[in-house]
Amino acid sequence: MMVDGEEGVPRPGVQGAAAVTKGLRLLQVIAELGSEATIRNIQAHLEMPRPTVYRLLNTLEQERFVERNPVGGEYVLGRSLLRLTQQSLARSSLQERARATLRAIGKQTGETVHLGVPFGCHMTFVDKVESPEAVRMASYIGMPVPMHSTSVGKAYLATLDEATREQYLAQLTLEPVTYRTCTTLEALRNELTVTRERGYAIDDEENELGIICFGQAVRGGDGRVEGAISVSVPRYRLPDDGQQRILECIRSLCRDTGLV
Repeated sequence: MMVDGEEGVPRPGVQGAAAVTKGLRLLQVIAELGSEATIRNIQAHLEMPRPTVYRLLNTLEQERFVERNPVGGEYVLGRSLLRLTQQSLARSSLQERARATLRAIGKQTGETVHLGVPFGCHMTFVDKVESPEAVRMASYIGMPVPMHSTSVGKAYLATLDEATREQYLAQLTLEPVTYRTCTTLEALRNELTVTRERGYAIDDEENELGIICFGQAVRGGDGRVEGAISVSVPRYRLPDDGQQRILECIRSLCRDTGLV
């Protein structure tokens, strides 16, 4: 029983509060686990019976607060939750400011463009412009991706001060996504140094074989780096001058709209 402090009148606890608490904790665990948010890992972190975890996941999935990655099978935060988050942001948010830029980059390059922001120890795609080509990226808004294997992640990390960057690196699980992924801190630190010096990041088939991504860190309205924009291109579709052309397009359009 709970007591109203002003009137001293006993009142019962809110019915269903325990279930709500479990559901909120489940959402936190999915965000923390990122690409490792399998049913087994979720259950291990929550220390709940498997039927309870399934029941919570099914309920949240029906309401689209969680979704299942059709490629890897892990759970991710869903579109309903992302929509609520976006609705709570001011119109001057990074997503709002960058939307027209993403469309312009997509139109000029003809390739898939993503906007990623940090969420825990991974990046989350919060906006996407699809390529009109037949071969496209198997990605979606709300999808969590690793920091160490993606151009959005490396572009973001490279802009951070050393102390903040090291805090991130200490928490990252440098698992190989492909055989080209950086899997040691020394290799990743070297890559971030190069990224910082040249001003852009490259994911050279490190997160998906056959796909090259070019990432540019972008700033919010207050001037702080809040995320990164990337252009993803199938290797076979990248001409000899393609990299320079794409990088010039990203830089020019981001500069014109005040994102860099």
